[in-house]
Amino acid sequence: MAYPITKLWFYPFSRLMIKKIKGIGNIPYNDTFILVSNHQRRVDSLYVFYPILKKLNKKMHVITTPTWWFLGNAICRKWAACIPLFSKEQAYQESKELIKSGEIVGIFPEGHLKAKDKNPRTGAVRLAIETNTPILPVGLKSSYLPFSSALNIGKLIYPKKSRNIGKQTADIMKKVYGLRDSA
Repeated sequence: MAYPITKLWFYPFSRLMIKKIKGIGNIPYNDTFILVSNHQRRVDSLYVFYPILKKLNKKMHVITTPTWWFLGNAICRKWAACIPLFSKEQAYQESKELIKSGEIVGIFPEGHLKAKDKNPRTGAVRLAIETNTPILPVGLKSSYLPFSSALNIGKLIYPKKSRNIGKQTADIMKKVYGLRDSA
């Protein structure tokens, strides 16, 4: 069972914050995938994690800036399933190893909240191609107010090695934004 202690407080918090979840049936049961979502608030990883934990009872590892790393490696990596972004190469390699071992990895291609960029990072598509893993797009309307957040989970996307990685990333983010707007 993934996160037994966390479920005690996480489920009630999520039920309080998330008004609706569409497309939960699009989450594959037995496949590894890379979850890709937009990023609006610090709690976004908790919001996108909720339907994964609810349906699969499985950890989702999320690439994150090492803001809370003073809590220790065991808490951040093992308990919270964070992949620290000490460097792009290190986070990419750790993500690749986790995917190859059958784990789920969550990525916010827009990057850090303070560093919003018009060009989303291409790591999710590169990982998907190199590991032959599909991408699960999730559109998120995020809020700190109760019953105000919503998720819309799309169908799996299979990036192609022969296509431009930047264009595929932009297309996936357009899909994510469309899902967010219809959440």
